[in-house]
Amino acid sequence: MRGAMTPVEELEAAGTAAEGTRSGASARLGAYLRRLREGYGYSLRRVEERALALGEAIDNSQLSRFEKGKALPSFEKLRALARIFNVSVQNFSDVLDLEQYEPFKPDQGSHDDLMAEGHRLFRQGDHGRAFVTYERALEVVEERGGAQAAEQAAEARRHMALALWRLGKLSMTEQELRRILKDAPGLSGRTRLRTLLLLGYVYREMGDLYLASVVARDCLEVALELGDLETQAGVLNTLGNIHHDQGDFVRALDFYGRARAVLASLGGREEMAATLLTNIGGCLVALRRHEEGMARIREALAQAQQRGLRRVASLALTRLAEAYFQRGDQARGLSLLSESDTLASRPEEAYHDILFLNAYHRWTLARRESNPTKERMAFGRLRVLRSLIERRFPEVEAFDRAIEQSRRRHHGQAS
Repeated sequence: MRGAMTPVEELEAAGTAAEGTRSGASARLGAYLRRLREGYGYSLRRVEERALALGEAIDNSQLSRFEKGKALPSFEKLRALARIFNVSVQNFSDVLDLEQYEPFKPDQGSHDDLMAEGHRLFRQGDHGRAFVTYERALEVVEERGGAQAAEQAAEARRHMALALWRLGKLSMTEQELRRILKDAPGLSGRTRLRTLLLLGYVYREMGDLYLASVVARDCLEVALELGDLETQAGVLNTLGNIHHDQGDFVRALDFYGRARAVLASLGGREEMAATLLTNIGGCLVALRRHEEGMARIREALAQAQQRGLRRVASLALTRLAEAYFQRGDQARGLSLLSESDTLASRPEEAYHDILFLNAYHRWTLARRESNPTKERMAFGRLRVLRSLIERRFPEVEAFDRAIEQSRRRHHGQAS
């Protein structure tokens, strides 16, 4: 948790204070800017010309210093660079966030050993350290080259994207996946399929349910042709999530059930199995099948706690709280939300989307009870958390609408 400032506000403050100083420099941001420029095929001079056209002075020597990590751009310059490279300013903030994991990046190791270590860290839920470990594996492949380099690089990049996705950095995840797909003709069908599967996840969490559905159904068709059961389970879960977000709990339950059946034939995959149980339980509760739904959620919670699956356990506690709220047991529901918060707010990696969902339930309850003090407290927390997440889901959409309505009312009173 960063406090009251949003990531973009922090970036603005840091950039304004640090431009031209080595203390505020970021090698990671510099490398990211260079990749963006080279991806567009722009020279340093070309970027300078584009910046001038936008009314911002970024000369080529200054941009070179940014790319070499010798200085940090001001917020105004980053805003101009975001327009030039067609990315959001939030992306730059996300890149700077990753700087905290730089000390954990391995300085040696083979590609295979680094990938294995990345997988271990990912399974433990240490997604930031997993990201820099996969990143190092990618660098090793690019330095070494060879016949398998393209496939190995794509696999390392896909796991980088998975780690970014778990860290909630959706725009960066999408960029990494699109970079893989640019090289798709030379890659195996399995790598392309798994990349598309993750892209479907990202579109769904960005709130583009139509595009997520199109990508997911294409993935399912290919996965059925290839007999790829793991991808089939993942796609079916995604389609269930899409219908859940649309409020169609009957169809969501059908897809979740099909995904669980496929997963059962594979064995293992404990995290996905527990997630599916949580999703199924949540749908049953939404359909007023409380006892059955709560039993599934409790089963998922027990599995998650036993296996150290912190995110699944946190989500299961939230879903269980929702069930108690529906039954009118507000005290028990609030207690479960507090337990969920404890799991979701650990400093090494906070689950801001789950924390937002929990705060949203408190806000809704305070409004229903006409408790202005609790309502203001929950609203303030929601505003902070909203600035920390890219993901969009029904509660986020409802809060955004409430913010917009509040602004309109304030504007109407002021005029």
